[in-house]
Formats: sequence, C-alpha cells, structure tokens
Amino acid sequence: MLLKVQELVSRQEPVQLQGTLDTADIFQGNTDYIPTSPLEFNLTAQAFGDDRIIVTGQLSCNVRMQCSRCLESVDERLNLPFEEVYRIVSDLDAELDEDDEAIPVSEDRIEIAPFIAEELLVQLPYAPLCREDCKGLCPECGTNRNEQSCDCNTVAIDPRLAALQDWFNPQQE
Repeated sequence: MLLKVQELVSRQEPVQLQGTLDTADIFQGNTDYIPTSPLEFNLTAQAFGDDRIIVTGQLSCNVRMQCSRCLESVDERLNLPFEEVYRIVSDLDAELDEDDEAIPVSEDRIEIAPFIAEELLVQLPYAPLCREDCKGLCPECGTNRNEQSCDCNTVAIDPRLAALQDWFNPQQE
C-alpha cells in the first residue's frame, strides 16, 4: 500500500486509507501468535507544512494466543492505535536531529505496510492471559488450577534459609 508524498503535500487535504493486510508472512514460523483474520486498518494521512506527514488511525486483528499461566488457547480481538510521523528530506544521508522521532523519507512514495506490520508486532501482548484471575498450572503436578485443585505442597523454601525454618518452633528443645 503506497502513499504518494507529493500528491498529499500539494493537496493539503487528508487522505483516507482503509483495507486489509495479510498477516501470514508476518507470523510465519511463530507458534505463539496465530492470526485468525486479516489485519484491518483505517488510517488518515495528512501533510503538515512541506516536510511532515502524519498517519494516524486504528488497526484491528483477531489473534489466537496461548495464556502465559495455564497454556490454554485464547482468541482475542486486538484494537490498536496507529500513529507514525514521516519527515520529507532531500537526502537520507544528511544529518538528522536526534530528538526528532519522525521517519525520514526521500522517496516520492511511502510503503505503509511494513510500518503497520511492525506496529502490530510491537503491540502484541507480552504475557497474554485467558482471564485476569487465571490460576495457572501447578508447578508440581501440572494440573490446570482453573479446572481443578490439587493437594500438592507448593510452598517453596529457599534452601539457604531452610535451617531457619524451625527457629521459632517451640516443640524443639
């Protein structure tokens, strides 16, 4: 999906970008996140002055993930904000201001798809949960604590402090 820079700057009117993006290539070889629908985008591109283009909007996609506590599959609809600032430069090799977070562009067209894909990957949940109160798996027997409880002793005592375990126990003499 291409955004024509000179046309946008000369018109000085916002341009609507809507459509879908196939995410199969983005998630190829990734078993943690599986897209169940194409990535939908609804963006607005607008020129500010002669050297800035701001693209804002919304991205949405259905993704199947694995709960980080109980390892069950979770289907979630991700609705992500998108904002990217591009700065039109005559030469990409020229010195750029370090504080400027705008992406330098010297071409007549901007390929938006890689930026959309990158935003999706960055915004994916780091540790997805099936629900906020997920109890996870028992570290001893592996039972899913959301489905049933177990009688395993899960109190972990630091081996360096194990000698102090009975310090305050009055039965010892």
